[in-house]
Amino acid sequence: MAQTQTHPLQLADLHLPAIPDPWPLAWGWWASALLIIALFTLLYIVLNHFKTQRGLKKGKKQALNQLKHTQSVSEINALLRQAALTYFPREQVAGLSGYQWMAFLDHQLAEQHQGFVSLNDAWTQALYASETEEDIRDACRHQAEIWLKHALPPRFPQHSQAGKEDATKGDRHV
Repeated sequence: MAQTQTHPLQLADLHLPAIPDPWPLAWGWWASALLIIALFTLLYIVLNHFKTQRGLKKGKKQALNQLKHTQSVSEINALLRQAALTYFPREQVAGLSGYQWMAFLDHQLAEQHQGFVSLNDAWTQALYASETEEDIRDACRHQAEIWLKHALPPRFPQHSQAGKEDATKGDRHV
């Protein structure tokens, strides 16, 4: 038997390719990362909104509970002012008195619930009287309850000065 002699072929050495570099990321990974960031941002905004609304409603409930225990029209007026200062800008509420204050309160309500301006005379007399009639106090308390239930929290930011246009109608101070 004849042996055949094999000549090795002149082949180049094997070179393994470099390990793929994970950086820069493919566009799909960038899109996924942006989507996750957007979802977390949206979740934060929604949770913050609900937390704020829950706090506003809690303040409204506290004011309604305090209203049940008020004994005089001046206490009712102080409670309304405190609630208004909680929900509206101080510049808009703090300087109001008398007719302007009543007009501001009415302006926050839908037309079917308004009634502060019509109670203005009784309200003013009751604030400064040593004793008030029970029906006047109850009417003022009822109107305050309507305001607390329907005007709070305000649906939209209040930028207008409610009582400014009505200021010429009366100059009584409460």
